[in-house]
Amino acid sequence: MVPDGRGKDRGMTGGRFAIGRVVCGLILLGAVWLFAGATVAGATTPIVHGIEPNWEILLPAMPSDSQIQPTSVPYCAHPSVACIDTEIQRMTAAQQQYGCDHRGVFATTYLELTKQFRRDRDTHPDRFADPDYLETEDALFADVFFNTMADWDAGRPVPAAWRIALQTDATGQVNAAQDMLLGINAHVQNDMAFVVAALGTRMPDGTSRKADHDAFNDILDDAYKNVVDAITQRFDPMVGLTNSDLTPIDDFAGLQLVRGWREAVWRNAERLLAAKTDAQRQAVADSIEENAAAWAASIAATPQPGYRAIRDAYCASR
Repeated sequence: MVPDGRGKDRGMTGGRFAIGRVVCGLILLGAVWLFAGATVAGATTPIVHGIEPNWEILLPAMPSDSQIQPTSVPYCAHPSVACIDTEIQRMTAAQQQYGCDHRGVFATTYLELTKQFRRDRDTHPDRFADPDYLETEDALFADVFFNTMADWDAGRPVPAAWRIALQTDATGQVNAAQDMLLGINAHVQNDMAFVVAALGTRMPDGTSRKADHDAFNDILDDAYKNVVDAITQRFDPMVGLTNSDLTPIDDFAGLQLVRGWREAVWRNAERLLAAKTDAQRQAVADSIEENAAAWAASIAATPQPGYRAIRDAYCASR
């Protein structure tokens, strides 16, 4: 299975996006995960680390084929930290190319996350059971992103979640936090399950790779402040206000939202690998793309008329 970066255009339901509503929705989503997870796992051990869901206990990995293993991918023939360094170079070039184009918000987000991954390889070399896999995934995941951007620039079809995100970047009167979430949603909820499925969810000995997938959430946590600071400094001062140290509930909600998306990514990868026929696999793919598109429509649904000019003037002044 190879991720193709394309999807069908589907109808979708809109919604209103506001930080308060995201927080409320996250609380409800967390409750659903907790109850569902307790039922699936049947665990009597604690189900949270502090106040963060413990996905490994709540939702253990499903059985899957261990014969699917990563091979060489573009820009990473042999996994090592050099693969991450290559992606940092590519993303830095993309950030510079975009300048004040609103696509630069997600390019900056992606760059800061990748830089944090690189730092983590030095500071926490034992965090992952199989870092080579994560380095390969990092390269393939980034390649899907760059291919999608090339398709958009060439006028070729892109998945609906990406179409909404990129159209909003081009014409939308939204703030940079929405741009950031639109990019994360499209790349994580729409793209990532296909990448994980293509590389396999188990090590050669049958051990699940989910623990490494979950451990990567710590890197997202560590990168969060740098992402917010970089976007605030380059694109939009509002991001620094809505995600400041004085409003920790927004930070917590945003991080837990992405953690929930990444949990769904793993489940969707398992569904793709469990599909027995092309029709079943297509049905799973369609459901992944429809969900990401619905989220994108909701995130983009609350414009701030006139704010684009303010943002662009701010960026130009930087």
